[in-house]
Amino acid sequence: MTPEIEIYLNAERPWLSTELAEKYRGALVAMLPQLLALPEGPDHVLSELPLVEISVVDDDTIARVHGEFLHDPTPTDAITFPYGEILVSCDTAETYAQSHGLSAQEELFRYMVHGLVHLHGYLDYEPADREALFAVQEPLVASYYPL
Repeated sequence: MTPEIEIYLNAERPWLSTELAEKYRGALVAMLPQLLALPEGPDHVLSELPLVEISVVDDDTIARVHGEFLHDPTPTDAITFPYGEILVSCDTAETYAQSHGLSAQEELFRYMVHGLVHLHGYLDYEPADREALFAVQEPLVASYYPL
């Protein structure tokens, strides 16, 4: 099964728009068959989900969720729940992008792809796992961004 993707903008930034969210959604939908064709990680659920909801939030919101569910009350880039919900922080994307010469739009897209790769079963707790996840994530980002 290939899940549907919905994107919700729960933060306001001058560079975020419904048009950009629709471009993200289109790129992610186009990317899904390529991701699903890759070997599944040990905790895969993506192919079983009818829907993946991606919410763009600010650092305060993602820090609150991070603390509540993962016992770390600091902001992070993305949080993925196995039932198909992904939260991504536009503030973290802006901060990281500014310090690494990237656009916030590209970095936010990377976080969305990151969440989908997590749902495909890839983890990033250990260095080797993180390396495997990035080996899947980065070629997908490069193939579908710019939008």
